[in-house]
Amino acid sequence: MDFGLKGKVALVTGASRGIGRAIADTLAAEGAEVLAVARSQFESEGLKTLQADLTDAASRKALMEEIGKRHKGLDILVHNVGGPKPTDVRQTSLSDWQEGFERLFLSVAHLNEGFVPGMVERGFGRIVCVTSLSIMEPIAGLAVSNGIRSAVTAMLKTLADEVAPAGVTVNCVAPGAIATERLADLMEARIARSGQSREDYERDYLKQIPAGRLGTPAEFASLVAYLCSTQAAYVTGSTICVDGGKRRSTY
Repeated sequence: MDFGLKGKVALVTGASRGIGRAIADTLAAEGAEVLAVARSQFESEGLKTLQADLTDAASRKALMEEIGKRHKGLDILVHNVGGPKPTDVRQTSLSDWQEGFERLFLSVAHLNEGFVPGMVERGFGRIVCVTSLSIMEPIAGLAVSNGIRSAVTAMLKTLADEVAPAGVTVNCVAPGAIATERLADLMEARIARSGQSREDYERDYLKQIPAGRLGTPAEFASLVAYLCSTQAAYVTGSTICVDGGKRRSTY
């Protein structure tokens, strides 16, 4: 299937590794011109790499200005930002909440402010935000992610309604257990707290996933690529979970 992405300009954040890298590579393979952003410099064949700290407003502004010099605008905007440190609600300081809001919410709102008007004007746009399964079922120990990603999802649903008549779609994709460095770090902390051996913990963890395994970044990226396609023009305002069936709710 031709996703109609040839010649489209796509910005993917958090693209140096994991889910973000897989999304950037998949969009590039579909013919998009991919601008891949990360906090640190990196190189990748087929991607145009840019450096920016999305937790910093000045860095975000500089990124948008740099893109504006090279391109008339974006066709595709994929928000993917690394999660905040894990804490319980009672352990979370005010500065933790503020840092999480800047990282997860304001980074999305700021880039949208810069690029969505152009999408509306041109009559085409695809916005996809990588969130978390925690917006459906809060995950213990991830207080900031649970709260702020839920707020991001509500904001993007509102935006989806506003820009749908202009041919711009806005969707969220919520990863469950995807084999990334972020998941590995979280697993290490959970294993340490559980008192179980690594083998026992991993066995019990996988039992909670009907598919019986972790997902791969490439599997996740394939869905994102579809949502960015011309075929997905009638899919907007949705949150789609990629979790191997782990979510127990029916919605």
